[in-house]
Amino acid sequence: MAIQFYDPETAALFTHPYALNADGSFGDPLPQRGGIPDSKALTGIEVRLLPPLIKDNSTTPFIVFPGRAKLYCLTIVVSDASNQLVGGIDLQGFPRIGDNEHLPINKTIYYWQQNAKSRKAPTQIHVFCSVVKSKAALRDTAGILQAVKDDDAYKSVLKTLAGATPAGAALDVITQIAGIAGRYLGDVEDKPVGTMLNSFTALRGDFDEEGVRKVGLQTRNVDFELELTVRDKTPKRSRSASDADDDEDEDVKVEMTAF
Repeated sequence: MAIQFYDPETAALFTHPYALNADGSFGDPLPQRGGIPDSKALTGIEVRLLPPLIKDNSTTPFIVFPGRAKLYCLTIVVSDASNQLVGGIDLQGFPRIGDNEHLPINKTIYYWQQNAKSRKAPTQIHVFCSVVKSKAALRDTAGILQAVKDDDAYKSVLKTLAGATPAGAALDVITQIAGIAGRYLGDVEDKPVGTMLNSFTALRGDFDEEGVRKVGLQTRNVDFELELTVRDKTPKRSRSASDADDDEDEDVKVEMTAF
């Protein structure tokens, strides 16, 4: 049976345009300070996946067994940037996760920096993340990813992505790739513990404010949190104007497997 990634009981789609407070609740609308004038002023965008909180792992404790679960975390990112990471997929396995525990994930899942070869900033970044419970021993995640990449359906989907802009295809591509990856996870629950899908877009103004902010989506069983960093050409005390206009890439490790 196919995994029901978007089951309304366990999924959350898109964030509210609010800052996320330290306690995990949505706060006041982000302040409008004039922001970045246009996309040409952008010099860098980074998205980090912060540790997801597993509030309920869907495993009932029994006598001496504490109710820990074997979980997969599948992450997919698609953007319309022409350099570094147009799309990526990542899969990790965690053998013993209890209720109210965080998955030990804190990684860069998307990174774009303006340079001589890539002057155009992304206008859309779509992030999918799903936590799936395994009924059996966890499989080798590197082997699963390789099997996904060798799949003919996966190769066909990538051709679709290459021939269309994310405006019309990205979310459908993510859904198809998630479905293909789900087939290779083995014996897993058909309903994820939790799934989130969030889009950062220029149209919504997600890249208008320079700085770092957190955004989050809360599902019934999992609280997801992303950190968005946006940088522009405005000189800062800790960064000179010449540094802001430097075309050299920073040494940033994007911990995702490119499509």
